[in-house]
Amino acid sequence: MLRFRHWELWGAPLLLVANARLASAQVMQPSGEVMPTEVGAAELNVVTSRGFGEDAITLEGLFLNRGETLDPVADAKIAPGAFSPLCGFSGELLLRGGGCKVALGWYNVDPAGKPPAMGEIYTLVPADPTDPVMGLGCEDNDFCPLATMNTTQTGQHQWTPRTYSAMNIRSDMRYKGGQVGFALIGNPSIECKQTKYSEASLNDKSPSGAPWVTTLIYQSTATPDAYYIAFEDLPTSPMTWKGQGGQFVNDGDFNDFVFFVTGLTCKGAGQPCETGLVGACGNGLTDCTEDGSVGQCRPVINPSPERCDNVDNDCDGTVDEEAPCPDNKKCFQGKCVASCSTGEFVCPRTFSCNDAGVCIDLACQNVQCGEGEVCVGGTCRGACDGVVCPLEQVCQLGRCIDLCAGVTCEGEKVCEKGICVQNCGCRTCADAQVCAPDGRCVDAGCESMTCATGQVCQGGACLDACAGAICPGNAPCIQGVCGEPVVGSAPGAGAGAEGGMGGMVSVVINPTGMGGAGSVPPPGSTSTPTPSGPGVTGRRGHTSQESGCMFGGALGGSGAPALFAGLGLVGFALRRLRTRRARSRKATN
Repeated sequence: MLRFRHWELWGAPLLLVANARLASAQVMQPSGEVMPTEVGAAELNVVTSRGFGEDAITLEGLFLNRGETLDPVADAKIAPGAFSPLCGFSGELLLRGGGCKVALGWYNVDPAGKPPAMGEIYTLVPADPTDPVMGLGCEDNDFCPLATMNTTQTGQHQWTPRTYSAMNIRSDMRYKGGQVGFALIGNPSIECKQTKYSEASLNDKSPSGAPWVTTLIYQSTATPDAYYIAFEDLPTSPMTWKGQGGQFVNDGDFNDFVFFVTGLTCKGAGQPCETGLVGACGNGLTDCTEDGSVGQCRPVINPSPERCDNVDNDCDGTVDEEAPCPDNKKCFQGKCVASCSTGEFVCPRTFSCNDAGVCIDLACQNVQCGEGEVCVGGTCRGACDGVVCPLEQVCQLGRCIDLCAGVTCEGEKVCEKGICVQNCGCRTCADAQVCAPDGRCVDAGCESMTCATGQVCQGGACLDACAGAICPGNAPCIQGVCGEPVVGSAPGAGAGAEGGMGGMVSVVINPTGMGGAGSVPPPGSTSTPTPSGPGVTGRRGHTSQESGCMFGGALGGSGAPALFAGLGLVGFALRRLRTRRARSRKATN
């Protein structure tokens, strides 16, 4: 297997991280073997003889095909084995590397650690995937389903994916109100006669008293509140996890049964958090931990190739570098515009048109800044140094933004800190917070408050969002929104007046020659700068406005990629002289 092939999509830096994780996080049997093991030649031969690639039967291939940034070894866990169900959960059989037909069931976790009786395990995914009515209609009696449906033997070896739902578990009379576990329900009449549990402590014990590893847990990186549960299906024995020997033994590749279960969380997990990474990778969710403490913050958006959208798509600290544009246009402030060398597009004041037809800050032409920094007047600075954003906004790459502005979540999920999470009717809010009617966790007292434009509710009171704000580039803060930075000024420059109002600012003309969204009056003007753009209600007690880019960029679209639209920094020349090759050399040093 090529262990890190999926990381290579994003380059060397993440590859190095993956190698570090591989060395530090491994699941081992009590007898010392690292799990999972490589898939054997016999199983590979079965799937390739049916026209599938070798990855069709591996955990690595499964994760790769589902867009996960999971490594089968480095990310394997045996905990959590017990989960808190949200309003409902569902299960899907994704991979079956054998011929046994056994069901996946759920059970109520006993706080005392007692295993459930067989009658207390309730079927979620039926046992027979070949059943055309209740199953997947697998055309093959074994090795179905696989990680992909792509085969060279067109029209053969097919199945129909199916998701099984527990509906609203909270109203199910069988649910006792606590945590739930999952079990691969053994069938005494076939080889797979032993029941395997997601709770490691319930599985058969080794001579040392530690349980044999029969189940691996992977928390999804692509789907919040979801887990992969992988089982070895054959019985263990008191002396070895492989079993009694003979023709049928456990091989440790954990591809026998792999289920995908959604609508679950664990104590301390699933809370929006900041990863410490830059760009689109900066927001994440807390991970699960074995002891229920707050887990590590992991990103939910993976690096992707740069697009001309004012977003640091590849998470390298630079916005839109080498972003492609059609018709020989150039990317400027998140919008593909005509080259400045043609005369159709005029560079702003203090910028000059270089030989490549790109506007650059004159003072920054020969300055090389580090990742996450900007060049202002010839000096490198952190893009958010000295910035104090309006209430409930954060500074990212020199722009104060409401992470949930423009985000549309599916179903009954809601946006918190830029992440779509389960509404609070299906989860527990943090201390000092309550569940508001719109499904968001808010400060106690804010659940019934409706604040005026430019205000947010905190601690049960409506507050001016601009109070104490120091906007990037000493820009004005008007009705809870930072305006465009002063051309050539440093981030957070100047203390600003009461309410976050900065000093005089300059007009910048957009490519059409007309005032762009968020335009402000020129120095000496007595008119009040007014941000433009449609008002967007982000949450109860909070009204935000989408702040458009002065050069024609505007927030738009929905979902996670739209969170970061508008991150372009007018007047701050983000250095684009670093080539991909230079970054690769740096990453591998």
